[in-house]
Amino acid sequence: MRSHPARYSSIADFNSAYPHSPIPLDPHTRQALLTYHAAMAGITDDLLGTGASLTLEFVPHQPPTPHTVRQHTPDQLGTIIATHWGRPPVLVLAESIPLAQARKAVLNEWPTRLADVQAALTTLAEDVVAHSEPLSP
Repeated sequence: MRSHPARYSSIADFNSAYPHSPIPLDPHTRQALLTYHAAMAGITDDLLGTGASLTLEFVPHQPPTPHTVRQHTPDQLGTIIATHWGRPPVLVLAESIPLAQARKAVLNEWPTRLADVQAALTTLAEDVVAHSEPLSP
């Protein structure tokens, strides 16, 4: 994982870079994404030094629809992003990570700082890699 998250200045820029895991443009679908916001206090951006109040969004691979957005399977992969309460910039914290496990890792830590979110996701990513099966030749 990166020491500093990748940053996109618009949702369109993020969606161009992550066509396999786009942020839904439909407001109802977007609002149905799983999120984390530290009990509406927001997560403080201490990584980029802005001090901004951010929220996490768990964006599944494959564009969700209003009917499938909350149907996470235990192994569904996705991208974890932080936004300023749904608005840009978009910070990429983790890619191709199991969403259910990522959400559980975040909720278990109940972080209020972005660095703590990134630490929880890094630990999870390392655990996922350690328990994955090796690719056959």
